[in-house]
Amino acid sequence: MLEKLTLHNMDIFKEIYSKNFEEISYNKDFFKSYDSQNFLLKFLYRKSIRLIKVNEIYIGYIWYESSSSKYTKVWALYIDFKYMGLLNKNILSLFNNYLLSYEALDTLQNSIVLESLGFTKKKYTLLLKLNLKTYEDKKEEYIKEVEFKLRLKNPINFYTRMFEIGKDEILRCDIQNDIFEQWNRLPLITEDIYADMAQDYYINELCIFAILNNEYIGYGQIIYNRSMFTIVNFGIVSKYRGLGFGNLFLNEMIEYAKNYGIENLYIRVDSDNIKAINLYRKIGFLDENKILVWEREK
Repeated sequence: MLEKLTLHNMDIFKEIYSKNFEEISYNKDFFKSYDSQNFLLKFLYRKSIRLIKVNEIYIGYIWYESSSSKYTKVWALYIDFKYMGLLNKNILSLFNNYLLSYEALDTLQNSIVLESLGFTKKKYTLLLKLNLKTYEDKKEEYIKEVEFKLRLKNPINFYTRMFEIGKDEILRCDIQNDIFEQWNRLPLITEDIYADMAQDYYINELCIFAILNNEYIGYGQIIYNRSMFTIVNFGIVSKYRGLGFGNLFLNEMIEYAKNYGIENLYIRVDSDNIKAINLYRKIGFLDENKILVWEREK
């Protein structure tokens, strides 16, 4: 059964939770968000947690995004592996009318647990890691190669600037909608930007525009999520793609990270995006893990 989290069983949850974070995990940190909230928001946070209980034994928990939508994001799911024999699909029957989506490290233990709960593998991405000290040693060589590929006869005015709240929301929508345009993707609207800004991972100082000769050609940001500083929403608009400006912009993003005091920077890449993977590896990003996207339907 799934038991609601209350103040009465909070100590039980904390004990289970501590076991989760003794292991290598990609789960989002619940208490990092919860402890900083006021009384009302803490109550709402508790509503998104269910303790997993079988035969009167607490064996794990699930943290999910409460929503009226049939699509439900799972932020964390943990099962004490010694109770693996107690698992079955019916444990998550509360979600039978929902599509659950969960991202987890590609490990044998995760596969066994999630398949037992009725999840199936959908796709995977690579998680890459860059040590900024290592990049500093390669930076000069990398930039010279980029400039050579651009074959610039005349100087260009390429620069970056930080996103300004209350001014740049529509601009960010326009740029991201160009960068990530797909037939099945809903266009970004300003409400999506405000929702992003309200998240605990958001860092406004690390939301950056790329500009070429006074024309905005790219956007990217660095967030702090799952205890990692990660580049997201990064790209160049279609008009200037494939010319080398993405490489220059990536270098600028790394400089912002370094100035912010970041030591290790991460990025996730679709497994079939070989061109991007090769670029990041060339700069100095190293393979850290595979992240599998799992989904569970009724």
